[in-house]
Amino acid sequence: MKIASLFLVCGLAAGMAGCSGSESAVVVGSDQRGDANQATNAYSSVPSTASSDAVDFSKYKTYSWASQVRDEGNTVYFLNDLVFKAMVRDAVDHEMVSRGYTYSPSGGDLLLNFRVFDQPTEIRSNENLGNGYWGTSETYAYNPRNQVKLDRGSILVQMIDRDKSVEVWQGYASGLTNGNAFDKDKNKVYTAVGQIFNKYEYRGDKL
Repeated sequence: MKIASLFLVCGLAAGMAGCSGSESAVVVGSDQRGDANQATNAYSSVPSTASSDAVDFSKYKTYSWASQVRDEGNTVYFLNDLVFKAMVRDAVDHEMVSRGYTYSPSGGDLLLNFRVFDQPTEIRSNENLGNGYWGTSETYAYNPRNQVKLDRGSILVQMIDRDKSVEVWQGYASGLTNGNAFDKDKNKVYTAVGQIFNKYEYRGDKL
């Protein structure tokens, strides 16, 4: 797992495009189960994932949303903004479909969940994700190997192997801010989600 300091990136970018106090650079990262190249990062000491945990991503063809994503009235994890939640969901959906995955209302090979954080957050377990983030029927334990610190203005996307109830991939973007607020600009949100999925190297078809 490798994610750079937002402050460092902001400083390096200043010479090229500037990094104002009202708009920060977006930093992305990802982790996957069985990635033997995972390394420690500046936020926490995380052991490399054992190669024996490797996952065959070619077997995944379909995906479903976690229950809290399907619940159109649940805005707890999206700054109490239903429009913003739909925006992020549509951006993630676009990335999955563009990679050849087929949406299934239930029973998909992959169970997808996501949420946003407006404040710095450290994810070490399901408790850090929030009560109710996973439904009672979505038995899953957060992989401590994938612990990560997120800066202000973050989007976290997770993929769960439904049959095995294990996380196989997560991606995240930090620094999506405008001043002290989460930047909800649609173009920027779509760009950030696209940058997250640039870290995902697999497809649901044979292309």
